[in-house]
Amino acid sequence: MRRELPYFYGIYDNPDAELFQRQCAAIEKNISALKKEPFLEDVDGSSFQTYRHAKGRINVCNDYCLGDLYVESDFDLLPYFQD
Repeated sequence: MRRELPYFYGIYDNPDAELFQRQCAAIEKNISALKKEPFLEDVDGSSFQTYRHAKGRINVCNDYCLGDLYVESDFDLLPYFQD
């Protein structure tokens, strides 16, 4: 797995377009003050969504080359998803 940023969250061990969309929606709902970068799609069908936040970058990756759906970020996202 490609790990470019300090925090890594394995979401699913296969690419999944529906889960990718749900993960992006959850990030947008739970983390305020995000700037959404342009959506990127690779020729192999991989999807990438990057967000900018005051604390750093968040990447949501539906990667067909690596065979994974994952999120990586410059800061810990878990506090944003706890009740």
